[in-house]
Amino acid sequence: MPFVSSSDSVKIHYEVLGDGDVTLIFVGGWGVPTARKVWRHQLSFSSVHRLVLLDLAGHGKSGKNRKHYTMELFAQDVRAVVEKLDLKNIILIGHSMGGPVILEAERLLSDRVIGLIPLDSLSVIPEVGFMGLEDDVIEERMKPYTEDFIGATTALFEYYLSDKFEPQDVEEVRKTPPTLDRRSMLSAWVELYKWDLNSVLPRITKPIKCIVAGKDFPKNMRGGYNSTFDAVYLEDLGHLLFAEDPKRFNEVLSNCISELLQ
Repeated sequence: MPFVSSSDSVKIHYEVLGDGDVTLIFVGGWGVPTARKVWRHQLSFSSVHRLVLLDLAGHGKSGKNRKHYTMELFAQDVRAVVEKLDLKNIILIGHSMGGPVILEAERLLSDRVIGLIPLDSLSVIPEVGFMGLEDDVIEERMKPYTEDFIGATTALFEYYLSDKFEPQDVEEVRKTPPTLDRRSMLSAWVELYKWDLNSVLPRITKPIKCIVAGKDFPKNMRGGYNSTFDAVYLEDLGHLLFAEDPKRFNEVLSNCISELLQ
């Protein structure tokens, strides 16, 4: 089972599938189980490209002994794997919290990166976006999770589900909350709320192509996002779009990868 030490000596679990000149690095969002479970519908990409699946610190099989789970340190997790494998020609793919992580990773690995594909992430809407919130606002938003972590997380994950999911995916989502490391997850969420997209985005040098779940992102709210990002919307899908309709999602992801490689 391969592990590598991150910049703060936390052990990061990763897995490599397939081969090719281009490497797709998949970075999951907040509270995911192991990377292989999260990305099981995307493993077919290994027939064309090298795939690297990694568990960020605090998640899956990786270490949970980090003090503060910042987006910058998560990016160091990505860099540790990339440098261990000596990867070049990388496309960074990050879901939800993974969006900020891959932006921070691009700043560390820019000479190795072709482009970035955030998945339902990097919202520039103040109500839900990554806007560097004040401590009192963060404390208020975190209350449901600090008071009843498993209950609040279960409710959140249930909100993401629909009748489009395969039974196995529903089972995986529903059984995840009790398995999560509460301290790691609370720290990561607080740090995500502190993270400010507007201070990072101007320093990104590689192209970004976003895939967005249209279900919770109405057309009348997309003006700011469209002016910032090159985005594709999957209109009737929710936050877990890569598992809700894998066939359609994979087609769109494949197109985004092809465009970045042109």
